[in-house]
Amino acid sequence: MGAEEQDPHVFSAILENDFLYNPAPGKHQDRHYTQGLKLICLDRGEPVPWWARTLQLNKVDDWLPNVWMEAETANYGMILGQNMYTPEDDRAASAITSDRPYAAWLYLGFAIQRRGETAGHIPVLESFELDLGVIGPEAQGQFAQDTWHHWRHISTFEGWKNQLKTEPAFGFKYGRAWRMAFSEKSSHYFDVIPNLGIDLGTVRVSGDLGVTTRLGWNLPNDFGVQTIDSPIVLSNGRERGPIGLYIFGQVEGRAVGRNSFLDGNLYQESAHIAKKPLVADFICGLGLSFGKHFEASWSFITRTQEFEGQKGNDQFGSLMAKFKCGF
Repeated sequence: MGAEEQDPHVFSAILENDFLYNPAPGKHQDRHYTQGLKLICLDRGEPVPWWARTLQLNKVDDWLPNVWMEAETANYGMILGQNMYTPEDDRAASAITSDRPYAAWLYLGFAIQRRGETAGHIPVLESFELDLGVIGPEAQGQFAQDTWHHWRHISTFEGWKNQLKTEPAFGFKYGRAWRMAFSEKSSHYFDVIPNLGIDLGTVRVSGDLGVTTRLGWNLPNDFGVQTIDSPIVLSNGRERGPIGLYIFGQVEGRAVGRNSFLDGNLYQESAHIAKKPLVADFICGLGLSFGKHFEASWSFITRTQEFEGQKGNDQFGSLMAKFKCGF
């Protein structure tokens, strides 16, 4: 592959917050999944970066079999992220038993992403992600939320002392997506991207199945916009024109076996609530790309009820910024 044809390095950030769905103050804000931040550095893969060699990720890639795909490229990613969860009542200082518990999750992750084609020449992406971190006060959820609230001159929550207790945690994600279009020419304007994935570990145990549809001008030849909890790490890809603009819609269903932020701590007694085994996300948004180096999106997510007794669905927004370079 020539230098001009190589995948770019990708530096990206995903910010999710219920404020981004509807900025107007109200009960729809600061409830349940209230804030997430994920920073991703995805290398171009060749030559293999020093940190990937140190962690032997290239050796892992050599061991991975090609199952219903012929892998053509491999990219390696580093991830830093934090998620925060709160109950709806911000004034109660004592533990709340009828709503989800306070919780935060801080983690460092590593990813391998492989792209190729199926036997029928359908582009396919395969993603592996391992996240290692901590749940509890050390995850700095209270500090992050209090700082944000002070900036906005709004009241802070009173019950963070009741958050989940400190324990190490990990999560392993596997995801696969296919990009389908009528032809190479039509793929610049319309595509359909089905995906599936699993999440295993002490943080979550779940299986995902979804589909995304994009419509617009000069669609990037990647695999769509992902949320922080998606089983697929943010993908790279080369742009098809100086400016690209598209709208997208996505439906994703999830079967949940464990969710630490509802079930509570794994190794010790803690606050918890009865979760629902089936959850769905309904997502729509707008994507924009400028030349070879910048891409952004704004997504609006409605998530169905996650626990028994929950009052209504949750809604939050997601902003993604992606910077690409070839150095």
